[in-house]
Amino acid sequence: MSSPRLIFFFLTFPSCRFILSALSASQRNVVNCALCHRSLPVFEQFPLVDGTLFLSPSRHDEIEYDVPCHLQGRLMHLYGICVDCLEGVHKIVCIKCKSRWDGSWHQLGTMYTYDILAASPCCQARLNCKHCGKPVVDVRVGMQYFSEYSNVQQCPHCGNLDYHFVKPFSSYKVLEAY
Repeated sequence: MSSPRLIFFFLTFPSCRFILSALSASQRNVVNCALCHRSLPVFEQFPLVDGTLFLSPSRHDEIEYDVPCHLQGRLMHLYGICVDCLEGVHKIVCIKCKSRWDGSWHQLGTMYTYDILAASPCCQARLNCKHCGKPVVDVRVGMQYFSEYSNVQQCPHCGNLDYHFVKPFSSYKVLEAY
């Protein structure tokens, strides 16, 4: 288990107002890590967090609360990932291919406007249709931009429109901390 740290990072000013508004509307001052469920307090006036925040177009039922927010007219959901999961203190693996998720390249203390877990698919299962299970995109080709993995895509096989690449948080497993 990692030792407690007092390392917090500031978010940019426009993000501060957006985050504080979303949390206030949901009557929350804490988010839980999407992976290990560690409590991440978000302090008043300056949304400080020991990790990073991100927006997902899908509501994840594994998290007991919902922090809905609107970004450019689109309903999104605010989630966080703690620094221990991002930096590899907790070993995070894909339940499909068993490869390790690496969050170390994400900037601490920022807010991504896309689902960071969807943004770097490790295997073909992460790019398959949620309806028919066939590939929407070939993992060897991928998408041009990280944020595209959080957009609605049409399955070329069944025609279903969905956020196919935004998988449940439970599609990752948190192994013991180092």
